[in-house]
Formats: sequence, C-alpha cells, structure tokens
Amino acid sequence: MQRQLTTALICSLLATAMAGSAVAQTLRFETNVGSFDMLLNPSGDANLQPLVDNILAYVGLGRYNYSVINRAADNDNSDASDDFVLQMGSFLAFPGVTDHWADHLQDVTRLTEVIVDADGDGEVDFDRTALTNTRGTVSLALSAGGPNTGTSSFFINLSDDNTFLDDTGFVPFAEIVDMATIDRIMQLEQQNVASQFGLASSDLTFKDVPTVVGNHMVVIKDVDVIDAAADFSFVGPIQRALDAIAAENASQFSSSSSSSTSTGALHAGDSNSGTVPEPASLAMGISALGLLARRRR
Repeated sequence: MQRQLTTALICSLLATAMAGSAVAQTLRFETNVGSFDMLLNPSGDANLQPLVDNILAYVGLGRYNYSVINRAADNDNSDASDDFVLQMGSFLAFPGVTDHWADHLQDVTRLTEVIVDADGDGEVDFDRTALTNTRGTVSLALSAGGPNTGTSSFFINLSDDNTFLDDTGFVPFAEIVDMATIDRIMQLEQQNVASQFGLASSDLTFKDVPTVVGNHMVVIKDVDVIDAAADFSFVGPIQRALDAIAAENASQFSSSSSSSTSTGALHAGDSNSGTVPEPASLAMGISALGLLARRRR
C-alpha cells in the first residue's frame, strides 16, 4: 500500500522530480465508521486531470487526515430515497479531540482553485456527459463565484436525481466503488451545531452533521492510494499545486493588496462565514438554494 508522502520527503523529491502526469486509480478513505474507495476519473477523460491532480495533491500532502465529514444532507435517516449529498474536506478536528466537536475547527489548508472554465464565461469548457452527478459520483463543492471556485471540499452524490447539478458547474471526477460505508454514515444521527460556530441555524455548513455514539464526529483518519500505475507518484500533482500557489502569491504581492488574510479558523461566535464559502453554497449556487430548501421540508 502506497502511503502518503511526508513533508520532508516531498521537499526532497520536488527538487529533482519532473512534473509529469500522475494518475492514481483508487484512493481508500479510512474513517471511524468504516472505509470507502474512490475511483478517480473512471471515464478516462483527460479534461478531468486537473480535478484528479487537485485531490491527489491534498492526499499527498496529508491535508485530509483528521478532516471532518460535516454535512449529511437528507430529510429522514431511515429513508434513503431523500438522501442528497455527503460533504467533507473543509475542516480539521484538533489532535487530542480528533472526533469530538471543539470550540472551533481549523480549515483544511487550501490549494488554489481548480480551473474548469478557462474563458470565464461561467460555463465548464468541456463535455461532461460521460460522468454526471448521479449516485456515487464525486464533485468539488463550489462557492457562489462559479465553476472555478472548487478547492478542498468535495461531496458524494447520493441520488440519481442530482443531475441538475451538471448545469451549475459541478464537475464529477470520481466515483465511489462501494457505497456501503457512505450509506452507513447517512443513517447516523445528525446534529445542527451551527450556533456553536456563531452561524444561523439554517446555515448549510453545520446543519446536518453526522455523529456517532457520544457526540463523536465522523473523521477521515487517513487516505491511501491502493491501486495505481507502477510509476505513480504524488510528485507531479503536488509540484503543479505548489507552482500555482507561488504564481498566485506573486500576483497578489505585485498588486500590493493591503487586505488582511484569514487565519483559516472558524471560531465560536464569529459571524463571518466567509472562511467557509464552499459548504454554505454547495447545493446549486444562488439560483438553486430554494430548491434545496424545498427538498428538506
């Protein structure tokens, strides 16, 4: 089993490695409820490579370790027919209380946004009919800014009725091989803990948090590559991600922006939910939030 690279090893390899294409076949996510396997780019679409590289960079850097599954959107735990999405990848729990709700959670340190709309017309640049938002497929969560706002947060579709997301910039790039663990998580008790973070009770970020016995969070403990080409390496995706960050930082520096930067933490009592834009606008963007509300009544 190919383990994620340590930071020291990454730095060493990046000094000499070529940033060639790297395709991992299957990722295994280990949680405190069970494991699930994610097959990357099952359709073999080259247009999905930036999305594949994005998640490989997060995995290779270990940024999903001890991250929280924060949203299990459904209406009735006992009825799977109304399940919508299971979302994760935004927040880290604290070491020492890795599966309990603390006073605040730390944001997953984000890489740059994935570009799927290069011409900026608000539409994804390529055809996506080979893989759509149906049960078991995986897409990046987006903010209201459009298709190019996906970073660390992703969701698993739980219904074949989610194809309406195809027209709103959500691009599936993977699928879950066996949904047993996902369905088990969806059957857990859900809690609305938005007020604990100073958010309105209707805020989607922490409205439907799945918990196990004793108010324990559902946590991704580790992610491994379990099936890949013999020459697979995390180096290419990480190299490209770090290059993109360097370019973005250089651009921001040259513009001499004086705005303060976020600490990346969401503290209890904070009224500003701008540090977590993706979960709050996951559903369908501004035009479709009403539909989500109707689904949940």
